[in-house]
Amino acid sequence: MLEIAIQAARQVGQVLLEDFGRTQEIRFKGLRDIVTEADLLAQAKAVEVIRSRYPDHDIWAEEVGQTPGGVSNYCWIVDPLDGTTNYSRGYPCFSVSVALSYRGEVILGVVYDPVRDQLFRAQRGQSAYLNDDRIHVSAVERLIDALVGLDWARKQELRSKMARLVAEVAPKVGTLRNTGSAALGLCSVAAGWTDAYFSLSLKPWDVAAASVIIQEAGGAVSDLAGLPWHPSSKGCLASNGPIHKAMLTLLMGT
Repeated sequence: MLEIAIQAARQVGQVLLEDFGRTQEIRFKGLRDIVTEADLLAQAKAVEVIRSRYPDHDIWAEEVGQTPGGVSNYCWIVDPLDGTTNYSRGYPCFSVSVALSYRGEVILGVVYDPVRDQLFRAQRGQSAYLNDDRIHVSAVERLIDALVGLDWARKQELRSKMARLVAEVAPKVGTLRNTGSAALGLCSVAAGWTDAYFSLSLKPWDVAAASVIIQEAGGAVSDLAGLPWHPSSKGCLASNGPIHKAMLTLLMGT
């Protein structure tokens, strides 16, 4: 199953690279929420690869919702293009995210950055890897030393709340980063490049694959109340572990 996830991510990545830099037909799904031709082509490729091997599995993908395959406890959670705005503007920071859940628990995840040919992967209980190298979260213990990632919510109310959070967090941490691809922002925690990541509004396909990668790299993933992250969770906090409680306290107090 992990091999199929890798195959799907790489093939989708190739589809995205072939169209990257070309003028895209853009449709607005909502405020600050767009879909391009590339999203749809990439999703079709992901579904094709998964269905070719597991026709009875459910697939939950961003652009079509959940499509049942048959009688199965398995569900693939797919974001064929995470970072659509970046992609549509020619900004080279986007990814493919493919996860598999069994009876509601995410058991494996793959996040692929086709521009840099970097593939993050993990299977429950079997460590996390970036290409062929095992990865681990950082050992940073103080917020003031932490490099923290984030992504902005689309809705006006949540955007304003995020601005207040940033104003509160920024003076208390080392610095902040925003990638525009939640999956890559989360995987940066797994690789030890950043020490924490938070967002107020993410979808299951934004987090599912990266969540198991972070945990297998030794990190922690929760909602913003400190409960274990679940596909039904809205907000998300990921960290290296040592600063998780301090980050929760900071975010919940704002």
